[in-house]
Amino acid sequence: MYSFDSRVGFSKVDFKKKITINGIVDYFQDASTFHSEDLGVGYDYLIPRKLGWVINTWQIDIVRYPMYLERVRICTVPYKFRGFLGYRNFWIEDEKGEKIVKANSMWSLIDIENMKPAKVPEDLPGVYGSAEPMDMDYENGKIRIPQSAEKRNEIVVEPHFLDPNKHMNNGQYVNIAASYLPEEFEIKRLRAEYRNQAFLGDRINPVFGFEDGKYVASLNNEEGKPYSVIEFS
Repeated sequence: MYSFDSRVGFSKVDFKKKITINGIVDYFQDASTFHSEDLGVGYDYLIPRKLGWVINTWQIDIVRYPMYLERVRICTVPYKFRGFLGYRNFWIEDEKGEKIVKANSMWSLIDIENMKPAKVPEDLPGVYGSAEPMDMDYENGKIRIPQSAEKRNEIVVEPHFLDPNKHMNNGQYVNIAASYLPEEFEIKRLRAEYRNQAFLGDRINPVFGFEDGKYVASLNNEEGKPYSVIEFS
């Protein structure tokens, strides 16, 4: 397991002084990258091998939101590698050690030259050690896009949307999708699927709808195929 301590800053909260969903995603991304870098298998290990991790899915369950100035601990552990896939849990603890946010994620290792899946190197899982999946309510199945979903304004991928791998950072999709939610809606579970990568200059054509108590945003390319589908409940 890897963890780091933080204090919820002004830049991570909304007008109610609670952390934003994007602030949570940013914390988790930082935890996974810090973990890999500290073990010597981060960016400088992957890039010379023409490899990179891209996220396939998120499930984030919020027991309660961390608040402005609250001291928290962000934790992560990978628990399974299979073929080109890696599975990783995350959580946020409060000062009492209670898990107030829990998450599961699935990642693909890709060859960044041809953007195709690459088998996880045999020595890599051993670097992280072994762990069991965290106790949480794992949800399976693809996210369903409501038939009533309506188009929203087109978005062009700008340079500040990109990560060091030069594709759109996964938190940016979440940020866009969350911007369509009604002001009074409080997210208790986020599910996200990442199906295609968006690059600089690509045009995102969002559709957004509500069905069975869930809001869903599909962030599509110009042909109507999703880059990412995000569900809030």
